[in-house]
Amino acid sequence: MKYTLRILGIYLCVVVGCSSTPLHYSKGLNYNKTDEFKKALIRRVLLLPFEYDVDREAIIEEVTEAFAVELRKTGSFEVVVFTEKKTTLTPERDIWVKGTIDLNTILTLKKLYDADAIVFGSITHYRPYEPMLLGVKVGMISTDTGIVVWSADGIFDSNENEVAELVKHYFESTHQKSALYGWKLILLSMRRYSQFVANQITETLQY
Repeated sequence: MKYTLRILGIYLCVVVGCSSTPLHYSKGLNYNKTDEFKKALIRRVLLLPFEYDVDREAIIEEVTEAFAVELRKTGSFEVVVFTEKKTTLTPERDIWVKGTIDLNTILTLKKLYDADAIVFGSITHYRPYEPMLLGVKVGMISTDTGIVVWSADGIFDSNENEVAELVKHYFESTHQKSALYGWKLILLSMRRYSQFVANQITETLQY
């Protein structure tokens, strides 16, 4: 038995009969939650390292760490991060190499990490200098059913006025307003900008 899921391009619910559709709350962000997500009891989530088509471990670590922090901030579940090297993986290797996940891989990860769901993602756009640009796709798979229960994709270009306004709002709600450089502090570091993007995307879990 095999669940085949395209890891690098999930925009829509893959469950037949899903009643929800992607929603837009900003120009560059889409997300989708299924009825399965609402029903599932998700207490512990395994976060896999993000994929990137350029071999840049530092970038992958920055984005993965940002999502780990923001997923934990939701307070909805415990988050554990997959820390093994990709080259040492056995069935888990298929997630990155083939873009598919079969039932054995899901069950292996579920058992090793006692995970109710697996979160995976890919970096689609990346510019680490002003104007900052970061695009990601992310999804959550139930380890009980193999179904993608939540997915989101967003492109955040700080050169766009709407994104700049979101950065300002994020800064005012999470930083000291008297900080040097003000809200533009977020635009001086890709690590900070990754945190902003992760915040915007993980907030869709609450909608």
